[in-house]
Amino acid sequence: MNTAWIQFLHAQPSAKDDLKPDETGWLALNLRASIQVAGSEAADFLQAMLTQEILTLSPTQATLSALCNAKGRILSTLTVHPEHTPQGLAYHLTVPQALRADLFKTLKLYVLRRKLSLTLADDWGFIGLINPTKDLLAALAIDREPQSLHQQIMLADGLIATWEHQSGNPRLSIQGSLAPLALLAERIAALGSIFVTQTVWDCAEIHDGLPEIHPATYLEFVPQWVNLDLLAAVSFKKGCYPGQEVIARLHYLGKSNRRMMMGHTTHPQLLTPGTLIYSANQPDTEVGEIVRSALCRSGDVVSQQFLAVIRLNHAQDALLVDHHPCTLNPNPLGENPPAQTH
Repeated sequence: MNTAWIQFLHAQPSAKDDLKPDETGWLALNLRASIQVAGSEAADFLQAMLTQEILTLSPTQATLSALCNAKGRILSTLTVHPEHTPQGLAYHLTVPQALRADLFKTLKLYVLRRKLSLTLADDWGFIGLINPTKDLLAALAIDREPQSLHQQIMLADGLIATWEHQSGNPRLSIQGSLAPLALLAERIAALGSIFVTQTVWDCAEIHDGLPEIHPATYLEFVPQWVNLDLLAAVSFKKGCYPGQEVIARLHYLGKSNRRMMMGHTTHPQLLTPGTLIYSANQPDTEVGEIVRSALCRSGDVVSQQFLAVIRLNHAQDALLVDHHPCTLNPNPLGENPPAQTH
């Protein structure tokens, strides 16, 4: 990663791990990476590879999607960001940093003779804003409230701002080349935003019911198990893509016997993705698997929040994770599942 960017982040004050409801926070989203897909056949390529409709996207709207294998198992969730370039429409795929090399290699296998290029964007970074004020948005030339989830605003110097959540404490991500991104981050900090930890962002995403795939859960889940069909990340009207037959069959002919649910536990150590959950009354019965977790602070209280894929016939059981009791949220789809927008 760019040395000047790293030095800039090291120069920031100690990051806070809590944010009051009336405060604005910002952070570097260093766990994200970008793969750029460009060329005259880029849209058709992504249409044939991803779970969501791509051909109707414009630079005013991003979308959550997933890349699956032929059996419908998820390699990764990702966000597709269209962008106008002098060569035509290009797409930035926001993916987990830990999976970017594997995803790049998989996508490369399917390029064949298509007229497009795939690029691992190394000089590309991300920052996140939590609960930005109207004054701050105006200073960033973002002069309107979000009209829809994943609405995009193209900023100066090729930066791309995307609304990732629009209710409660809104979240906005900004991505682009590291030099202008660092200048923008300096302005954000100078305008009084508080530098926060990755945990603050993770807790917000967990409360929004957003899954994340890690190396430990690579190829573990089908989209319905992690609620991607409820998060407007799967189109059941588009043509074929890897895993489409399995995913469509479950949608039209069956009913998912597992769903991602939010929960909490008193376990003092952070639960890693893939940690198994068991029935307390039947200790040998596996009933679920951790998707992601975070130690979330509210004042002096720290609670471990998690998202987990749970077998629905055990959702009412007393549960144990790593020998500690855990409790599922009464709403099986998280606290505030985002509405479908497209």
